[in-house]
Amino acid sequence: MVENERKDDNTGDSGGKSPKKLRVLLRTFGCQMNVRDSEVVKGLLSAEGYEMTDDPKKADVVLFNTCSVRDHAEQRVWSGIGLLSRKKNRPLIGVLGCMAQSYQADIKKRVPAVDLVVGPSEIDNIALYLEEALRTKNVLAVKERARAEEIYHTGFYDKKDHAYIVVSEGCDNFCSYCVVPYVRGRLRHRPADEIVREARAAVDAGITSITLLGQNVSAYGTEYTCLPDRQGEQSTPACRTGREDRVCGFPELLEKVAKVKGLKSLSFITSHPKDTKKELFEAMRDIPVVRKYLHVPAQSGSDRVLAMMNRGYTAEKYRELVDLYRSIVYNGELSSDFIVGFPGESEEDFRATHDLVKSVRFDSAFIFKYSTRPHTKAAEFPDDVPQAAKKRRHAELLELQKSISQSLKKHAKKA
Repeated sequence: MVENERKDDNTGDSGGKSPKKLRVLLRTFGCQMNVRDSEVVKGLLSAEGYEMTDDPKKADVVLFNTCSVRDHAEQRVWSGIGLLSRKKNRPLIGVLGCMAQSYQADIKKRVPAVDLVVGPSEIDNIALYLEEALRTKNVLAVKERARAEEIYHTGFYDKKDHAYIVVSEGCDNFCSYCVVPYVRGRLRHRPADEIVREARAAVDAGITSITLLGQNVSAYGTEYTCLPDRQGEQSTPACRTGREDRVCGFPELLEKVAKVKGLKSLSFITSHPKDTKKELFEAMRDIPVVRKYLHVPAQSGSDRVLAMMNRGYTAEKYRELVDLYRSIVYNGELSSDFIVGFPGESEEDFRATHDLVKSVRFDSAFIFKYSTRPHTKAAEFPDDVPQAAKKRRHAELLELQKSISQSLKKHAKKA
């Protein structure tokens, strides 16, 4: 337990305490991948003797695990850092995650009070960097590299019954509006047998529900072959060729994880439309523990806008994918993402998006106003849709989706 406040704001002296006795508050912004990264950080720091806290008044260290996908998330982080930096006896401040990778040394230039900047690929060394920051108050670690596999095996999960398990990181699609390839790197897959090992350990620890995570799980594939499970278990039917030189696809990975004894529910996010195939839907249909839920972002219903976004499909192809899903997965849930106000989006383009939402009838959808992201191709486009138009389109699409969701829920209750 920490008995003294952090005393010297200039030198970083922790008041005679061992750094491994300090209390750490970790604030998480953004997607489920960030939630899992925060769990990993908590596990690594706890293993080194740090004490995690949810009380800002007791925190000796405050870490922000950040998101760069949208400007709104970044502004919340800047605001939080600014408030902390103005405190007389401020805690040590660290910025982790996507903003760390995107802005790097510019973070400290903007807010000199920031002591620690660590990119997503460097969190496996978070304890080391934190101890260094306590001494120097000036750590920048933003290398682009593959993480150490063992960080996923700390066994730390925020919930007692649910675990997020990462299957892949990064993305190779380079959608014109998306910063992910620039802050998370190119697509990298974890070995299938390591994913199964983590799942088995989680279930052995009491976890009953698992969500597999990736920026694009549909593109999952690894140089590892579909090896027989550990502990002498047989390989899955789709992988029965054993050590053959072939790639383990995501449907096969679902089968392998689903075989873990004691697992009651298995879900996954996110799927890119152009990489999502019939085999995934068949696996969802045939594997009892797999949740019949698909999140497949459309982003727009306009072919012109989709082309500018570099999405790799048309609105008609997206509709065909939805029809295929619904023909195979009976009563399957469907959700999506949409961006309104993308550069050059006309009223006609927006109406096409409106029509797609109306005709597909998603169970739910996440709808966002476009904001320019650094490093992206779309940052070169003029952000020419007025804010008033973005706001109106956003509200209109939200209202449409709300009415659809309510209608589907009423129908489900009557059935």
